[in-house]
Amino acid sequence: MNIRFLKLYPAIASLVILIVHILGYLAMVYLSNSSALLIWFLSGCIDIIFILKLAKTTHSFHKSMYTDTLTKLNNRDFFYASISDSMEKLQKKQSHISMLIIDLDNFKNINDTYGHIAGDEILKQLSNILIQNIRAIDIAARRGGDEFVITLAGVGRKDAFKIANRIKSAIHGYEFTYNNMIFKVTASIGIASVGDKMDINAFIDLADKALYKAKINKDSVVFLDSCMDL
Repeated sequence: MNIRFLKLYPAIASLVILIVHILGYLAMVYLSNSSALLIWFLSGCIDIIFILKLAKTTHSFHKSMYTDTLTKLNNRDFFYASISDSMEKLQKKQSHISMLIIDLDNFKNINDTYGHIAGDEILKQLSNILIQNIRAIDIAARRGGDEFVITLAGVGRKDAFKIANRIKSAIHGYEFTYNNMIFKVTASIGIASVGDKMDINAFIDLADKALYKAKINKDSVVFLDSCMDL
């Protein structure tokens, strides 16, 4: 989306609508009632077209701001905005929220051996695996590099562990491909789960520490909660 166009569009739309309404007024003064009515009808249609176009443009701009360009998942900014919103909702009703942080174990070797284009293809295929293994209401985002995060609203420790293991198994069993080559990739996943409102950075840090423990053995899932001694 052209940023210059986005900045100028509201002014252009307003100017066009103003001109159309001026023409409508002149038509009322100088033309017959039927002709004036037709012009007012056309001006109303133009108003609606520009409003719909503005809404579509605004939606596209908003989506592009919060979408990772490579994987088409949500980006880091969207993740932080969504987790903040989820924490606010958690305070209002008794529920749980769980976070999965996913990191590929051997991704650096693929990048170093086959190049970043191969690595990018792996990440695109991984994003599809994540989407296929979560609910529509769950938030999957690329946090950076080969690290991804998933927030599971209304999901406690037990179910979060099941989901994480399902994702890990799906990654482990998938044949990643690039340029007629097949790659076997594994992932480590750290899980944190809370039932009360918690500082967002502390919550993320908890999941990060779980991921760190998972990566010691690789291809594993580790859960930590706020009551555990870290």
